Amino acid sequence: MQRLRTMLPLFASFRGRKEKSFRRRLGIAGFTLLELFIVLEIIGFLSTIVMSNYYRSKKAAQVAVTVQNIKNVQIALTSYFAMEGKFPASINTIWLDFYGGRVPVDVEYIGGATAGNQDGWDFFMSHSVDIRFNGPSQTEYAMRSKENLLPYALYVYGDAATSAKIVH
Repeated sequence: MQRLRTMLPLFASFRGRKEKSFRRRLGIAGFTLLELFIVLEIIGFLSTIVMSNYYRSKKAAQVAVTVQNIKNVQIALTSYFAMEGKFPASINTIWLDFYGGRVPVDVEYIGGATAGNQDGWDFFMSHSVDIRFNGPSQTEYAMRSKENLLPYALYVYGDAATSAKIVH
């Protein structure tokens, strides 16, 4: 009997919950619209942060790859100049000789016979003393990136006198 008296309050509280559990089994209970909107806003905010960081790191990596490509081309051009005594008219020549025909697609080049007429490039004065924008002569070359590297760089530039430079 004593045991029954101690369990009686449990049964009384269970009777009130009986109605709620019945409604849940029917699928009537759920989240409110306000709760769903708050969760969607939190997910949207977090995805915005993740996507902006992804975009920034992707552009920074693209700038680094372009700088490295120009440095690789400069090494190949120096090797070509040491063997031939002049710079080639196009990058394709050195890539066929040194790298088995792979051509860098993100770099524009002026050199050798095409250096005198600047091949349609518009050279302009720079704020940096390291970069010469007056254009190469017949015995020089110049390179720049063709890719859109904004917001990190306007483009990447390299010539015989400088290493690959990022132009802002």
